[in-house]
Amino acid sequence: MSGNFSGGRIEAALQLSGAAQNRAVLESWQRCEQRFGLAHDTLRRPEVMPESQTRQLRDRNGRLYHHAHDLVRTLYRKIDASGYAVFLTDNKGVILDSVAAHSLLPAFRTNGLLPGAVWSEEREGTNGIGTCIVEGRAITIHKDEHFLSQHSALTCTAAPVFSPDGEVCSVLDVSAVRDDIKRTDCLRVRGMIADYAEALERILFFDERAGDIILHLHPESQHVGSTRDAMISIAPDGTISGATSMARRILRAASSSSDIRDVFEMDVDSLLAKFANQSAGRKHLHADIGRDQADPAMAVNIAGGGVLFGSITLPEKLRRQFVGRATSMPIPVKPVHAPTPETEMPDHDPALRRIFDIGSRLHARDINILMSGETGSGKEYLARHIHDAAVGKSRNFVAINCAALPEGLIENELFGHAGGAFTGAARDGFGGRIREANGGTLFLDEIGDMPLSAQGRLLRVLENRTIEPLGSTKSVPVNFRLMCASNVDLAKAVTNGTFREDLLYRIKGARLAVPALRERSDLADLITRLLGSMAAGVTCDEEVLAMLVAHRWPGNVRELLNMLQYACVFAENGVIRRDHLPDDFKVMASEADAKMSPMQTMKHAEEVALRQLLDDQKWHISNTAKSLGIGRNTLYRRMARLGIEKA
Repeated sequence: MSGNFSGGRIEAALQLSGAAQNRAVLESWQRCEQRFGLAHDTLRRPEVMPESQTRQLRDRNGRLYHHAHDLVRTLYRKIDASGYAVFLTDNKGVILDSVAAHSLLPAFRTNGLLPGAVWSEEREGTNGIGTCIVEGRAITIHKDEHFLSQHSALTCTAAPVFSPDGEVCSVLDVSAVRDDIKRTDCLRVRGMIADYAEALERILFFDERAGDIILHLHPESQHVGSTRDAMISIAPDGTISGATSMARRILRAASSSSDIRDVFEMDVDSLLAKFANQSAGRKHLHADIGRDQADPAMAVNIAGGGVLFGSITLPEKLRRQFVGRATSMPIPVKPVHAPTPETEMPDHDPALRRIFDIGSRLHARDINILMSGETGSGKEYLARHIHDAAVGKSRNFVAINCAALPEGLIENELFGHAGGAFTGAARDGFGGRIREANGGTLFLDEIGDMPLSAQGRLLRVLENRTIEPLGSTKSVPVNFRLMCASNVDLAKAVTNGTFREDLLYRIKGARLAVPALRERSDLADLITRLLGSMAAGVTCDEEVLAMLVAHRWPGNVRELLNMLQYACVFAENGVIRRDHLPDDFKVMASEADAKMSPMQTMKHAEEVALRQLLDDQKWHISNTAKSLGIGRNTLYRRMARLGIEKA
């Protein structure tokens, strides 16, 4: 067998710890020689894409890069042995992101490990990234196991990240250029990187299948809803639209069909009714939120005679549809609550609604959320709606603006104090705002402005779930869910020494980027709703509406609110006209108009007018087309040309 490989290197490569690894390396070497025409002593310069092309590739993999950015850095911190670097690739083995000690960057770059580098098997022979993509499982390629001799100084451990359709969409890789690393040293690294790859897979799954039913399964009921369960996404027509790695193993054992009737021996309606009916009569009298609050997992029969425990999570639209059915019990969405008129978010912008749906699912699973976005973009507004949908309006939502509290008072405000703890302290003590959030949600706005001393205390609260008031030695248990927001780059704050790195990774369970007001597609509708809440019957004329929609709104929703409140004071006969707007705004609007070409101005006016007509017709396409005297297809083409999309 080794005669096919020069220099007897195959014997060294096969001195491995397991048959599966042995087979993977051997088959990879065979591919390198027979399919790719490589030779062991081939010397190749690394293929590295230009920086502009790498940026484009990151943009095409936007969801992956966004969700993996902080996870890659967290993994790097967990790899405590020196000399390692962490890499993220796309499904072709192109490195999208990397983290390494600055002093080691030259060594990794010399060996071709840098953003934009291509590490497919066809290009670089047997290697951690390329062979992981082919094998579809975690693997270590240690030193001489690399097919090309020039890579024999490397030790690479990689794990695949799967998309909901079961294809490898990315690879997490931990590599080192060190002579003293033994194969056994890689076992801990392989287990850790596999866990992080699975965590990234679950985050991507929730994101990409936000519009489908998600069924959570596990052989043991206590693990349903945890990070150890299997997840299957089901489209409204009853087809299985995606599955996590563990779920695919279950599906292969039960049935090869993509129809849930063949897997669970029931259709979508029966599945939903099963969860609703089995929850009838249950009481929800839990004092604290958490695992105890969720409905117990229910037994689900699997084709072939097996039984698993499961729960479901429904997307917003399906929750609305199903809650209106005849059953008297709500769907036991675990633990997301079906939206009601009080919890429903009225905004129509597709990007914002998608963030709301994803955030509600994550918050319901007690995953910390960090929101980023410009000042005034509505982060607290979105957080409150996520809380109402995921936890319930009856639970406490405690919002604290860290930038608004003096440094000397913020610890007392957050953590409270014992009676007589300091001069001026309340005689009976003060519980603190964190204790007010017990059983509900704590929202920390502008967390980047929190003093370092308070950051340390907050970190201990998050780790221990207990709080120790100032001047007291007694710890008080607390149970709350956390959302934070910042309009500054916290990673830069860590570099500058103004924010704790360990706290950053604790609060960044998931990151949601709230769009700026100028990026929203429902601005005209938002203006109408805000006016309705300020003064009944007040509207804008077409010219003013066009000006407001075209404005860049650097102050976002806060600036818009101030503008509308000002205009309402001077509105005559309930109509806001140009003369009712502040002078400085009219000057800015005129300057902006001067910069727009006639074609841009006409297109923008057409878009505003069509949006208004669609709103008037409640987005009924046939009625809108009829009022314009055109056909439905013509209207759809016009909407596509103007970038108008129904929320």
